[in-house]
Amino acid sequence: MRFPIQWKLKWAEERWMGQLLILPMQLLIWFVLIIPMLIVIYLSLVSWQPIMGVDWWQAPFAGLSNYVQAVQDPRFLTAMGRTIGLVLVAVSLEFLLGLALALFFHQQEFPGKRIFASILLYPMMLPWVVVGLCFYLLFLDKGPVNYILISLFGPSASVQWYQNPILALMTIALADIWQWTPFMFLVIYSGLGALPPEPVEAAMTLGANRWEIFRYIVFPMLKPVILIALIIRTLEAFKIFDLVYIMTGGGPGTSTESLSLYLYRTGFIYGQLSYAAAMALLVLILVALVARLAVRPLEREL
Repeated sequence: MRFPIQWKLKWAEERWMGQLLILPMQLLIWFVLIIPMLIVIYLSLVSWQPIMGVDWWQAPFAGLSNYVQAVQDPRFLTAMGRTIGLVLVAVSLEFLLGLALALFFHQQEFPGKRIFASILLYPMMLPWVVVGLCFYLLFLDKGPVNYILISLFGPSASVQWYQNPILALMTIALADIWQWTPFMFLVIYSGLGALPPEPVEAAMTLGANRWEIFRYIVFPMLKPVILIALIIRTLEAFKIFDLVYIMTGGGPGTSTESLSLYLYRTGFIYGQLSYAAAMALLVLILVALVARLAVRPLEREL
């Protein structure tokens, strides 16, 4: 079937106009994402530091030596394991607390419900710097937390929170949980409000209790929303930097150093930009694989 020449010209004009309209976004993606990514890949394959006295495009080729060094670096591997553990603990507690709060607000009616729901969201709106500084001051040796402990249990109850690696990590996790539990609450609460009421009403008519309704009806329908919330929050928490930098600085020693903080120090404090680029790409590959595996159940649900 042949189309008139006017139709072909019109189609070509519309296609050209469409390409012209998306050109600004394409240029933005190239200059913000693609070109920097290509530069990082190139830096990871060369051996370059700013103090070498040569430009980065003139640096000697190093091949995969930076990657080999990264997978053999105990500090890098320890920081990665520490970050993964911190993320698992913080995100799990954020999910459980957010789910409990969402179920409570969804099932209960009480005066000022909307006001209390709005108040719950305020920590999520605060900058990380503010949250980190507030929790840092709370857990100082002579801070409010130790003052309460001493008032209740005597002088021997004072705790040096930032001198013990486990306690220091716990303060960071508490700060993250306090700030990001509202995110879980918001997503799950919105998902609960969007669920169809008919299955729940039918189950109640048949005599099912609240636990059975939640386990067999509400939770399966809510699973895609929960998976999305967990994926977003896990990817975000894996980049934790501000709270660690402000509250402990990675100390005592390097016992609370997160992956992002180690990469920052390697690249911008120690000046090993090629090595930092290789580690960053390894982290990117790991996160991409984890995200892909996490999305697969969601694809089956949809």
